[in-house]
Amino acid sequence: MNELTYYALAIVAIIIAVILLKRFVGCLFRIIVTVVLMAILGAIYYYVKFGN
Repeated sequence: MNELTYYALAIVAIIIAVILLKRFVGCLFRIIVTVVLMAILGAIYYYVKFGN
């Protein structure tokens, strides 16, 4: 998979997170989703930057 695929997956993850945040308004849920999303994006960045 190339870098464009990882960026596309990151955009999809952001869109899904925004949809979930609009449906569920609990503060704790928002924090959990944000932390998970940041971890996913960090892993993608680390893999693209240092994985090859």
